[in-house]
Amino acid sequence: MERKILSSFILSLSLAFFLLTGLPVQAQNSNRPPASNPPKKEEKKEADENVFPLYNGVTVSVDLWGIGSKVLGGDFLSSEVAVDVNLKNRFFPIVELGYGSTDAWNDNGTNYKSNAPYFRIGMNYNALYKKKFDNFLFVGLRYAMSSFKYDITTLPVTDPIFDGSIGNPNQMDGIWGGSVPFNHKGMKGSMQWFEFCVGIRAHIWKQFYMGWGLRFKFRTSSSTGEYGDPWYVPGFGKYGSNTMGVTYTITYKLPY
Repeated sequence: MERKILSSFILSLSLAFFLLTGLPVQAQNSNRPPASNPPKKEEKKEADENVFPLYNGVTVSVDLWGIGSKVLGGDFLSSEVAVDVNLKNRFFPIVELGYGSTDAWNDNGTNYKSNAPYFRIGMNYNALYKKKFDNFLFVGLRYAMSSFKYDITTLPVTDPIFDGSIGNPNQMDGIWGGSVPFNHKGMKGSMQWFEFCVGIRAHIWKQFYMGWGLRFKFRTSSSTGEYGDPWYVPGFGKYGSNTMGVTYTITYKLPY
């Protein structure tokens, strides 16, 4: 009997010791904040991940620089229309069709006339293609050509003694001397050239854009009339090996 009582006392003491030593550890573990999962690294979204569809619309542009320069007293009148297609907001194949003319006199009394269409085809590249706003920074290349006719005539001078018209004294024959009458009309010429273009196009309102551009023009081949080179080539400017042009365009994006 005493042995049973002693055994029960030892068992109770062991259980009490276990509870007293185990509870603080359990409480300490329960007060510890739960472990959180390590934060996931967010993937950097770079601008070049912006995906544009292949087709992004068609625009029609009108150049107003040639008309404006003529109104302000220039020697040339030109105007052109351009159509381009937006491919992936990056590549813009373009076709340009224009018309140029001049009717000008130089200081020596020589009149030059010409008027004809011209044609360009090429590609623009949008350096801001990664951006989603409607502004563009273009660099481009064009192949251009024009076939035209031109007139070169000199202003006749009245003979102060015998009356009647004589050749213009400003046009002198370099071999035989004397005045050279000069009146050649309908001479045929043509030219082909390349253009390197840089420009901007900015969104101004709804479907309308405004743009400025510079064109660096390099003649590749040309043919001229028998009696003189052309002074002006439609679409190119003054006849020469190279020249530079300016454009100011108003552009409309078609709704499809």
